[in-house]
Parts: sequence; C-alpha cells; structure tokens
Amino acid sequence: MQNRDETIYYLTGRGGKINEGLGQGLLDRGYSLAGREMRGDFDNLKFQDQIDLIIKDLETYGQEGSKIIAVSYGAYLLLHTLADIAPCHSKILLISPVIGSVINKQKMKFYSLPRSDKMAALIENGDYQKLEDVEIHVGEHDWQSEPDKCMAFAKVVGGSCNVVPDKGHNLGKQYVSSVLDRWL
Repeated sequence: MQNRDETIYYLTGRGGKINEGLGQGLLDRGYSLAGREMRGDFDNLKFQDQIDLIIKDLETYGQEGSKIIAVSYGAYLLLHTLADIAPCHSKILLISPVIGSVINKQKMKFYSLPRSDKMAALIENGDYQKLEDVEIHVGEHDWQSEPDKCMAFAKVVGGSCNVVPDKGHNLGKQYVSSVLDRWL
C-alpha cells in the first residue's frame, strides 16, 4: 500500500459505508476518504439539507485538482449539488449514477426521486454546467441508472460515459477496481 497525502471525497450509494466496498478499495490504495454515507442520520435528512451538507463539504474537499467519487444515489445528490454551485474544477468519477426518476414498464419497476424534473430539464435544455473532468460508468442493463440518460448527461457536461456490456447496477469488483487503477 502506498502512503498518499490525498483525500478523496466519496458519496456512497444507498446503504453504503465509506470504508467498505469501493471505499475499502480506495483505502487499500493508500487514499484518505471524506464524504457521506447514504444511510443513518444523513439519509433521514430532507433532500435540501443533504445538498446543503454536501455544498459545505465541497468547500473543503471540492477544490481545484481534488477527486470526487459518487455512486448511484450519492451521484444523484452530487449532481444536484453541482447544479446549485459555481463551476466545479474537481476530477469526478460517477459509478452507476442515478440521473433521475425511472419508469420501467417492461420490468414493472418505478424509481421516484426528489427534483428529478429539475435534473431532466437541465439535461434536456443543455443548461447543466460544463464539468472539466467527469467520467461515468454504467451497466448496459442498469434500470436505475439508465445508460441513455447517463450518455445524454455526459454529452451535456462534456464528459465521457462508458456503458459496460452485460452488467446491471452492480458493475462488479473486478471492473470497478480496473477503473480505479486507471482513474486514480
């Protein structure tokens, strides 16, 4: 393990822990972590209160040259936060980001999120701020993080979107590890 003097700001997916899964992979690579877990007290806050806390966090951890990683619903919160603040100069990695509400009639699944109409309008109108360095990874069969929405978002912000064949919402440890090894 390398000893690094760098903190990565990390927003987990729902129920995730900062020091497990992807977070453990970052710790094993010698990085320090700051961020929010989408569980417990934080998860019980109102949507705007969650965004307000992330805004405060980014005042410290979102400076130029910093690294931000967000997964699933944590990415949804990050994207709403970034829509409300000045331009972000961080390097951003989004894993299976939830971009908005989903209605999947074939699978008879519905995923409703606060303010999804705002995010949809920002993307559709091309009004979301450009991001200097954003990389998205989403599974081909991910019904929560629809690949078409992720690709549209990447186009609007000037980022890249990698659609992982034969994967759903969970991209798998091997794939995510290879992404981290290259991205970091």
